[in-house]
Amino acid sequence: MRFQKAEVSSPATIANFGPGFDSFGLCLASPVDRISISRREGEDFTVEIEGDHGLPVDPEKNTASFAALKLAEKCECDGKGFSMSIQKGMKPGSGIGSSAASSVGGAVAMAALLGVRDKRIILEAAAMGEELISGSRHFDNVAAALYGGFTFVSDHSSKRIIRIEPPTFNIVVLLPEIEIRTGYAREMIPESVPMADAVANLSWAAGMVHSMMSKDIEAVAHHLNDKLVIPYRQGLIPGYAAVRESALNAGALAVSIGGSGPAIFAIAREGTDRILEAMAEALRSSAGLEAESFVTEPGTGAKVLSVV
Repeated sequence: MRFQKAEVSSPATIANFGPGFDSFGLCLASPVDRISISRREGEDFTVEIEGDHGLPVDPEKNTASFAALKLAEKCECDGKGFSMSIQKGMKPGSGIGSSAASSVGGAVAMAALLGVRDKRIILEAAAMGEELISGSRHFDNVAAALYGGFTFVSDHSSKRIIRIEPPTFNIVVLLPEIEIRTGYAREMIPESVPMADAVANLSWAAGMVHSMMSKDIEAVAHHLNDKLVIPYRQGLIPGYAAVRESALNAGALAVSIGGSGPAIFAIAREGTDRILEAMAEALRSSAGLEAESFVTEPGTGAKVLSVV
């Protein structure tokens, strides 16, 4: 059957999720991007973006369309004769996987249109879309957005992804009104770290996987630590220490940085309004910054909404 149009939703994610640099990812239930792709026989690939986000409409420079084109290439389709519409649900450069959501959405939409069901092909195409923005082909965000739940890359060379259904908990997200380029944030990370720090992260990472499998929220919070990335990146986020302290004092179980930042997130069982208000006030008083904020929970991944 030849399909003419596919529409998908693709969610925000939190990369690294504590100790799992470039390996761990947590899918969020919201916000989501909505992406549709239609056949337009005899025409060049076109991109339309709803809202003013300053995103490119050149198919070779937009992450969603680029991922879609790469998937088409893998299926020996020339990529011409398509039109894509993108409704962004999250601000680019905010640290909650905006480019990954677009990349996964574009790849999933093209896959649905072409009848491709192999998620390994979709994952690879989505990672190529991510590479367009970040400069490297990493899989933590795209795996979480595609598969949902808590995911980790257990073998980077073979791109082996393992998914765990996480426990249900609240996630309070603060998005300070600054932007941090992923490439610049990666430059902050040293080439080598002390052995003690590496051992600490290895222990926390193992504990995080077990905590997710056990659906133990307190244990998840206990292992939401990091010595490889956050000590070097937290200086890029004005007021981070104050926001973290305020969230913990307001009842959060743990606090960390989403991806490359500037997103700051807290996990909690309850009291999310109180935690969110405390975090926002701490950011204003310590750094003079306003922020977007929302409360969500672990999500189930990209979805095909319709295909006709």
